[in-house]
Amino acid sequence: MGRPSPSPAARALPPGLALIGASLMGAALVGCNPDPGEPAEQVGYRAGTADATSGERGTVKITEVLWTGSSTGPGLRDREDVFIELRNEGAMPVNVRRWFLVIEGAMQRGWSIPDTDLVIEVGQHIFIAAKSTGCFPEPDLLMPELSFPDGDPFELTLMDADERLIEPIGDTEMPPLAGTWDTVRVRSMERIELMFGGQGTDPQAWHHYTAAAVDIPNNDRVAEGPCRDYTLASPGRPNSPDYSGAFAAGNLE
Repeated sequence: MGRPSPSPAARALPPGLALIGASLMGAALVGCNPDPGEPAEQVGYRAGTADATSGERGTVKITEVLWTGSSTGPGLRDREDVFIELRNEGAMPVNVRRWFLVIEGAMQRGWSIPDTDLVIEVGQHIFIAAKSTGCFPEPDLLMPELSFPDGDPFELTLMDADERLIEPIGDTEMPPLAGTWDTVRVRSMERIELMFGGQGTDPQAWHHYTAAAVDIPNNDRVAEGPCRDYTLASPGRPNSPDYSGAFAAGNLE
């Protein structure tokens, strides 16, 4: 089954987007060019707004998913209270206006980020929630239609405004790569942030949320009280340490 197709209106190219730079295609240079531009093999950026760009593949990653819904106590789970976290790993601010999220597997759906500027600064985490009336009262963006299958396989793909691939995570033939609901507490599916070169489709790139043993907590955007006691996640913040013994892929070069 192919990917769900957004409506023609959603696929329309925002007027401000255009390619930056061009390949020389072997043409001879005449005179002196003081700004030769980015080498062709490096990540490119396209025009976005005055203070941000529209990134390319690898510049923005999906770093946390709460597919289980939230919990406020034993047996008290809200399946609709879900979120997705994004992190800008590029070298420039990125505007994700009109980008797409597509889910495949046990569920086939697609969502479009609203036609409003949403800039992710370099190194910043933002999170997109289905509601603000549950355990996540101040999300960076609301997407009320956001939902996930309950423990069944899914692959989540992030695409830019032109439907170009930014990153896929998960697997359509495997259960969720992390995240749990044990009838009391839920734990989000968190990406291991020290995983060099780890792909979002690799099971070893993910782990269950683990309470951070640091002075500055990373769960301050979860509502205080029962939500914070029973919904273990770090929306919009650096991910929790990995104590599972997972290894770091790649190298430091």
